[in-house]
Amino acid sequence: MFELPAGTYRVSHAGLNFILQEPLGLPPGSCLYLSGENGAGKSTFLEHVLIPALRKKHCLLYLAQDMDLQQNTIRTTLALLGHDVPADLADMALAWVRTSGCREIIILDEFDKYVSPEQLEAMDLPGFDWVVQVSHLARCERCADFAHGFEVVFERLGGADVNLKVERLWPC
Repeated sequence: MFELPAGTYRVSHAGLNFILQEPLGLPPGSCLYLSGENGAGKSTFLEHVLIPALRKKHCLLYLAQDMDLQQNTIRTTLALLGHDVPADLADMALAWVRTSGCREIIILDEFDKYVSPEQLEAMDLPGFDWVVQVSHLARCERCADFAHGFEVVFERLGGADVNLKVERLWPC
């Protein structure tokens, strides 16, 4: 079980205060959606609040929003492990997921920008204990295979404050 306590999480360098009204509790077998308008602070919250909290006790695999910045690390890691390095960025991400020993948590930040539905299917998301998906577009259909579905909706309140509303999607 992962739990992020209710409270205000300040990310001072980004000038944002994330207000989590109720605790976020995720049992194993959960898919978590972070949703909200473009610029609502989803990736900032993910990188500066959620990932540090998850890393304290869990192994995670993070496919960042800007894969162009991450590709050199992925390419080098695949090569050092003796694997072929695909030229296509999405195929490279898929190879990285397949070769990683981490099957606890996968985080897909704006995955729909660089991964096709077929490539996402090949990632075997149900093989992970938790999936965290960040998007302002669509939910991943593969997450319906998980026992629990949650959504954190980001709403800019004006100024630095961002309200985070936790919703249970399934089972109801």
